[in-house]
Amino acid sequence: MIIANWKMNGSKEEVKNWIDIFNDHVEYENQSGCIFCPPSCFLDNANEIISSNNIQLNLGSQDLDPDADNPSTGGISGKMLKDLGCDYVLIGHSERRMYFNEHEDVLLQKLTSAALNNLKIVYCVGETKEQREQGMAIEAIKIQLRALKGLPVNLISVAYEPIWSIGKGITPSLDSIHEMHQIIKDELKSILNTEENILVSYGGSVSAENAVSISLLNSVDGLLIGGASLNPESFSKVVNNITIQD
Repeated sequence: MIIANWKMNGSKEEVKNWIDIFNDHVEYENQSGCIFCPPSCFLDNANEIISSNNIQLNLGSQDLDPDADNPSTGGISGKMLKDLGCDYVLIGHSERRMYFNEHEDVLLQKLTSAALNNLKIVYCVGETKEQREQGMAIEAIKIQLRALKGLPVNLISVAYEPIWSIGKGITPSLDSIHEMHQIIKDELKSILNTEENILVSYGGSVSAENAVSISLLNSVDGLLIGGASLNPESFSKVVNNITIQD
């Protein structure tokens, strides 16, 4: 699972250019492991390009609104996302938690909405610099994971993004990433009452330079790439380098 999270970037022309280059550079059989998350206003355009060219690229939304029964100006529901061709949705990204004050009660509503519409969830968790320095990182992650309790196991994956790393050009050590991913996997088995291996991806200053070494960790099942995913050649290089290792 290699996810391109464009955040609030792009245009219709850039979406088409990105998908065309991705299709040219990534082998057909390796495309299905990738998820493209452009801004919601470009989802329909992206879906049209992907479908009409038979590209095996999954489409994902960066967010959704929690309550489809409560009309909200500017909102977008899980049902709408499915209609736009989305199979995946990001929920709980640190920027949504921080800037939009999204706490666990709101996130639980979003998770429920996604599950009801059969959207595959990429649930983002991560600790702040202060929590890490105070030795509270693990507890902070465990608290965030509790929102997943009771949700369908087959729809859930997690993305671990240390907040202090996102967009800063710094990443935890490989040992630290492996340790946190293993803790998350163990906690998910307890919360979801399952022995299944829930996919856990890593995000936080992922680049073409460090992607392979991170992906080779046994506990890492994918990558969530932000700024570095805007460049289609760079993103395709990451996909191809990881595929070669596999």
